[in-house]
Amino acid sequence: MKQSILSLLFISLFLSLLGCSGQETPKSVSTQFWQAVQNRDMETAKQVATWDTVDYLKYLKSEKVHPERFELGDEMLGKDRAEIATILYTKKMGKTGVKVPGVTVLVRTEKGWRVDVKKTLGSVVRKTVNNVFDQLNSLMQEGINELDKSLSESMNELGKAIDEGAKELQKELSKPLMPRNNNIPEIKTPKGQQI
Repeated sequence: MKQSILSLLFISLFLSLLGCSGQETPKSVSTQFWQAVQNRDMETAKQVATWDTVDYLKYLKSEKVHPERFELGDEMLGKDRAEIATILYTKKMGKTGVKVPGVTVLVRTEKGWRVDVKKTLGSVVRKTVNNVFDQLNSLMQEGINELDKSLSESMNELGKAIDEGAKELQKELSKPLMPRNNNIPEIKTPKGQQI
């Protein structure tokens, strides 16, 4: 009887361990991670992060970076690495906020799939910077078009002003420096030329 109870206990423990490891997918670990970050539960986030990257969780606690919600998208799964498209939002559903794209990077460890916080934050920063540069580039292109139009108009006006100024200057230069005064005697040079 004692042996059958121990056997039953061993089998149930084995099945529960098998069941837990079978349910842990990169997407489920990512969901646990981002839900913990969203809830500011950094202890739970640490449990599903790689041990060498848990220090990077401090950056997700900041009010400026803290996501209020998240969405997980497509998954790229390899043998020991997985990437899941992730969008973080700075505001709750229905409120206007910033949409921050990124990738949740996971690695397979002896404890199962774990989030590599450093690489995940790196992807968020890279995608955000690229997104900002794309938006700035678009704004600059619009601005350059407006600037080209304004500059062209200004150059035309400047050209007209320079042309008018040149004509005025030419008139002034064609006038004699001093009007001839008949009371001043002429100075003659040795060869009889006037000055």
